Amino acid sequence: MRKLIAALALAFAAGVASPSAQAQTVDDIVKKGEIVVGVDLTNAPWGFLDAQQQPAGFDPAYAQMLADKLGVKLKIERVTSPGRIPFLQSGRVDVILSTLSITAERAKQVWFSTPYAPNPLILIGEKSKNVSKYSDLKGLRVAVPRGSPQDIVVSREAPDAIIMKFDDDASVQQALLTGQADLIGGGILVPATLNKMAPGKEYEPKITLSELFMGMAVKKGNIDLLQYLNTFVFLTKQSGEIDQLTRKHLSVPVGNLPVM
Repeated sequence: MRKLIAALALAFAAGVASPSAQAQTVDDIVKKGEIVVGVDLTNAPWGFLDAQQQPAGFDPAYAQMLADKLGVKLKIERVTSPGRIPFLQSGRVDVILSTLSITAERAKQVWFSTPYAPNPLILIGEKSKNVSKYSDLKGLRVAVPRGSPQDIVVSREAPDAIIMKFDDDASVQQALLTGQADLIGGGILVPATLNKMAPGKEYEPKITLSELFMGMAVKKGNIDLLQYLNTFVFLTKQSGEIDQLTRKHLSVPVGNLPVM
């Protein structure tokens, strides 16, 4: 019995001491000289791989700015839409900066920074598609990222729709472009992106699903890093750096962001 108790105590101590089990503080990150940020690189123009297969877009650029302000190297860990929070909870990343909309359900799992970008969610389809309300979705194929806010809203509001769930935004968009889906759920920038990819289709917003804002996420309890991220967002808002990045990568001004 004593040996068993001793073994359990050692296992517990090892778990407590494990880096993946501890919240990363700002001092830890600076001492390590690196911050690991989870980014979805299948969601242009927010995050994607350029011609040289290097991370590009708004999220990698803002992550690089975060690393620069900390004075550390940036390591981008590629994540999928459903894998973002599990990667954070397992300790594989320090921060999620990946079009993660702030919702009450997600706030039970992670701690969000103050919003750094707007991200209203909409249903998108061809201009010829006569859809303006949820009841119009009956029998139509609607593609959404699995477990996303658009998945939740469409599942709740349009139970008669045929909901197709994919693991990332790129697959969702491809489903629309190839005719597998009639509509998709996505961000406000998606129609312009689709119209560049498929000229002549005239994709447009059909239904506004929700007015959302995006925040960076840290593990629950990591108040030290969260406080730094909130300060970082505040200062880059005040300096105009967020607005510059938004105009450069998204071709829109950042607008007024709420304060949490």
